[in-house]
Amino acid sequence: MGRLEDRFAVITGGASGIGRAIAKAYLVEGAEVLIADLNAKLAAQTAKELQKFGKAYAFACDVTKLSDVKALSEEALRVLGKVNVLINNAGLSGRGLIYEIEEDTIDALLNVNLKGVIICAKVFAPILKNSKDAIMINMSSQAGKRGWAELSVYGATKSGVLGMNRALAVELAPEVRVNAICPGYISEVGMAWRGWDLRSKKEGGNAESIGAKFAVDNIPLERLQTAEDIARSAVFLGSIDAKEITGAALNVGGGVVMD
Repeated sequence: MGRLEDRFAVITGGASGIGRAIAKAYLVEGAEVLIADLNAKLAAQTAKELQKFGKAYAFACDVTKLSDVKALSEEALRVLGKVNVLINNAGLSGRGLIYEIEEDTIDALLNVNLKGVIICAKVFAPILKNSKDAIMINMSSQAGKRGWAELSVYGATKSGVLGMNRALAVELAPEVRVNAICPGYISEVGMAWRGWDLRSKKEGGNAESIGAKFAVDNIPLERLQTAEDIARSAVFLGSIDAKEITGAALNVGGGVVMD
């Protein structure tokens, strides 16, 4: 408890899934958080539900729009007083063979997963540098490190995040530590889980059993990860325990990717 006292965090895509889990974990550890999400109603609902753990606020934001992100930064400074943590979590999943994937899907993946992270970094970088001991955490994916069929475009966006992550770790030092998290196969949320759920409806069974079998067959630790596992990693990177870590891309995937 209290590992993140005096941390004031903006979490994009914070209304649900991994983002919500991170927001809760940060609040429990003593931080104040501003949940930014495209879904204004869900962001407000999540903030209200999480207020029992600490000070949580909500703001509607499209991370692909510079004007929205500038407004987010202004709101963050207004309600939090300062910002010393930015968690670029907002993201979009999408798959398809390269010769079949639709242009609209390509554009959406590039805009949200890469452009959105770049815009948020651009706007918040001077704010973080001014806060001195500051943190930026960028959500990538193991698909950004290893190739999988049908994930060429998605993987390209997540690889782009890792490239930016390394460059910003140098550019924003020493005031800001910049690190990435590469989640594995996440239970109950995410692209893989939705695929298993769809498969269960066609073949019988349920997503949980299909995912559990997949984990035994494909993951060294033989288990899926959870949103809470990713949140614990974000807490670690935001804490003093990670004070000498920057430019890293932390794998949280049970050993599927090791580097």
